[in-house]
Amino acid sequence: MTQHFSIRQIYLKDLSFQAPSGAAIFTREWAPEVKVDMNVTHEDIPGGLTEVVLAISTVAMSSGNGAYAIEVLQAGVFQLSGFSAAERERVLMTKCPTILLPYARETIDTLLMKGRFPALILDPIDFEANYRP
Repeated sequence: MTQHFSIRQIYLKDLSFQAPSGAAIFTREWAPEVKVDMNVTHEDIPGGLTEVVLAISTVAMSSGNGAYAIEVLQAGVFQLSGFSAAERERVLMTKCPTILLPYARETIDTLLMKGRFPALILDPIDFEANYRP
């Protein structure tokens, strides 16, 4: 059987932005400590499709105060066929989040710009190197 992989849809599933210190954060020296967490999940949906969700949470503290908190759930619907169970899992946990990451980066960048915070450059992620079945 021939392997088939296709993207059916890419969409923003959920989004949250908070600036807990409000305007006061802009009156202090900007010395951010940024923490970024990522998680990838997937779920089969009707029609032989699979939804993959890349969750990115970013929290920035500056001078001991909460500057911002962002949570992005970037999702995609993918169709895979002809893969063994192990191959399918690897594609869902590596190739799919690699496709979703640029969309999540752009969303985070846009939110920070609208919140008047400096850009956050997320390092490239090698999902393949981090994959552990």
